[in-house]
Formats: sequence, C-alpha cells, structure tokens
Amino acid sequence: MSDKPNKPTPKKKKAPRPKWLNIIWLIFKIIRIPVLCLLAVYIGLWVGYSKLGHQPSAEIFHMSTWRHLYDLVFAN
Repeated sequence: MSDKPNKPTPKKKKAPRPKWLNIIWLIFKIIRIPVLCLLAVYIGLWVGYSKLGHQPSAEIFHMSTWRHLYDLVFAN
C-alpha cells in the first residue's frame, strides 16, 4: 500500500466566456429548431414536388401553385 492519502484532484476552473459570445450562443440555441423545421419543410416540398411530381423546383415558391393545390383539395 502507498503512504499517500487519497486526495481529490483539484478541478481546473474554466475561464469565463465573453458576454458577446454568450449572447451569440443564446441566439443560436433559440433559432436552431425553427431553422431546422423550415429546412425540413423545404426539403420535403422539393422532394415531393420536383422529384416525385416531376415539376420544376422553382414553382415551389409560386403562390399560383399553392392556390391550385388548395383548389384541388377543397373543390366541391
């Protein structure tokens, strides 16, 4: 057995972050989920409309496309 007592090793303290870095990190954490959701919607529209539907992908952003889709779904 060793003669040294079991001492806990001292933990090193991290240097505090600058305030601007904390603000940037907070903004990133807040907008991360909405941005990922919008990206998922865009990718889903792109795959569904242009790859499966064989239509030009630029038409995803035209209001006439969505008006036509609405008319097809809710037609009497």
